[in-house]
Amino acid sequence: MATHFLLLPIGRDFSLRDIDGMTETRAHALFARCRWGSETEQVCPECGTVASHYWIKSRKQWRCREVACGRMFSVTSGTVFADHKLPLRTILHGILLFVSNVKGISALAMSRYLGVAYSTAFVLVHKIREAVTHEQEQKNKDHQLGGLVHVDGAHVSGRIRKPRVKKKASKTQARDRIPADAHAFHPNRRIVMVLREVSKTPGVGAVRTVVQVVRAENSPTARALAQKYISKNATVMTDEHPAYGEYMARYQHLTVNHSVEFSTDEGVNNNHAESFFARMRRMVIGQAHRVTPKYMYEYMSEVAWREDKRRHSPMSQSRDILKWASKVGPEASSWRGTGKASDDRTKCCSSLEENLAEKACREPVTTCHRLVRRPCEGALGRLRRRGPSCLWGGTMNPPCFHRARGRGA
Repeated sequence: MATHFLLLPIGRDFSLRDIDGMTETRAHALFARCRWGSETEQVCPECGTVASHYWIKSRKQWRCREVACGRMFSVTSGTVFADHKLPLRTILHGILLFVSNVKGISALAMSRYLGVAYSTAFVLVHKIREAVTHEQEQKNKDHQLGGLVHVDGAHVSGRIRKPRVKKKASKTQARDRIPADAHAFHPNRRIVMVLREVSKTPGVGAVRTVVQVVRAENSPTARALAQKYISKNATVMTDEHPAYGEYMARYQHLTVNHSVEFSTDEGVNNNHAESFFARMRRMVIGQAHRVTPKYMYEYMSEVAWREDKRRHSPMSQSRDILKWASKVGPEASSWRGTGKASDDRTKCCSSLEENLAEKACREPVTTCHRLVRRPCEGALGRLRRRGPSCLWGGTMNPPCFHRARGRGA
């Protein structure tokens, strides 16, 4: 039997002991190599000039050689880690902890390991998560899934809490206290759709993963995702959910009846999609404990990234994060809790969510102090006059920090 990847020497080619033995200068050099591929040449984030720019040792910054530019920049300028206050070694510690915990790590655990405040760890973890989300999006942007593709959906979040007083066991026990005219599902309930391309080499498994967060596992959703992400000559394996009935007209569509078997005698299954959900459930149960639509797409993209990188070494994964963190840019703001609404952040085709813009303007956002409406049309003028602090209930701290305190996330 083959040895598991995590038991091989390559699975521990980068450890906390290696970072502890680094000086801040060596950590700085590692950031430069991962960003620019060289320690001697840099790319000015302002004018794009590639050269050995003037090094200012006292500030650990460069000044652009172009006279017309002359911008001062550091190794993290223009990246998601721009304007950081943590030492580079501490950021490296956080990245390594992120990649080493194969089922994820909570911000609370990260704060204990790094010895920083919870809000600091929260921002760091979400910045790393945003970098891997960007990598997943760019990787699947121009190339559709081909060959053999497994597709499935799973319910996430929005579980109805059981009543205080136990009742006789029944299939509707958790819904007994819901009025008959109420919606059957919790507002936070979402469907995570996963599409996984399987390698042609036996034993390798899935090599590319696409994940989307949608409201329902139905035919319009399945059709739009397939048209966007699956090539026409692919073979698609799903269960017998009616949402995938239209695949028969476009692809070679094979199904398995899960009420009877997990895999047919001919080998038809969607086990690679189920493998994704297995890791996702372990992360939600053991680390996050609760995932709401606000950051659900980022969490699911993290699981997809971990699945695709499951046989990459810790050093390779850390380098990838540093590389893609430089491409996200400091303007990315979803980790601040000031991004779009949860429904706006379901990265699905616009045709599936035609009423998002209208709904985003209509639904209030709960902040730590009061309810404010989303910035839309007439509200824009008031927001400009009152300043951005009105979005956060009169405080300049992002609301996610206030909501997070005292919670074992």
